[in-house]
Amino acid sequence: MRKSAGHDGFLLAFAPEQWDAVKKFGTFKYKPLQDNFYFTRGISTTSHHLEKFRVLAELGNDLIPGFDHDAKELNSNGYSPAKFSRKFAAVAECSINELYAALDGMKDVIFSVYKDVQGVQKKSTSKLFTKAKSNDYGEGFPDEIKELLAAAHDDWFLRLRKYRTEFTHGSLGSCSKDRDTNKISYMHTGLGEATKALVIEDFIDYINTTYKSCLLLQEEIFEFLYRELPLEPTQVLCGFFTGLGYMRSIQPDNELTIHSGICKSTHYDTQCPIRENCGAYQRAKT
Repeated sequence: MRKSAGHDGFLLAFAPEQWDAVKKFGTFKYKPLQDNFYFTRGISTTSHHLEKFRVLAELGNDLIPGFDHDAKELNSNGYSPAKFSRKFAAVAECSINELYAALDGMKDVIFSVYKDVQGVQKKSTSKLFTKAKSNDYGEGFPDEIKELLAAAHDDWFLRLRKYRTEFTHGSLGSCSKDRDTNKISYMHTGLGEATKALVIEDFIDYINTTYKSCLLLQEEIFEFLYRELPLEPTQVLCGFFTGLGYMRSIQPDNELTIHSGICKSTHYDTQCPIRENCGAYQRAKT
């Protein structure tokens, strides 16, 4: 007989300590916008494109050993189609585009929440940042978000915007691996000044640094929204055991943990196997 999900143990689904701010914020409903298309799509867009970036990063890492294959082919034959380095360049460029797409989602969420404030718009992610830099948002737009966007504008956003535009509409760049440092550089003739091509000496470091910057910005903005908006309590799936789904209700507390909320499945004939060490279960029983 085929075993049902969770037959041998409780398959935990509720692990808020591992959630990022986007996941935490999106778990709860914001009643004024619970049916708003841009709001709900913005949350999912931000989360999904970050996940796509991580998948592309894994593919890029898998391709790195191929640079040695390209080098051996060149040394042996005097020519190489650079199959692996070209694939790496394409994957890396797409990963940069995914970071920008995640910012598009964040823009839609900010627009949905603050659409009645002067200067807030949904058409351009670039304007989201430039308006913060030029202080063009009216009264009611949070200073915390404005300062975060303005700082990002000068620090890393303009460079990301430039690259994303060329990567989307331009030709494929080229990558090479330094034999001594093992750093992978990137060159693109369409991104330089005049006749000088753009060269990024350590492309992986740039991608990683930009990812961290995007992630930090989104964490801080969604954490702010989580704290400031009156979110509704909700029910979430806690886990599976013997084919049953176990639920709990949770409040949008500042600190969510594995013990948060109240168990809603204490009436099951098959009792939860982790109930003795679960604060939500104990809270329901008392």
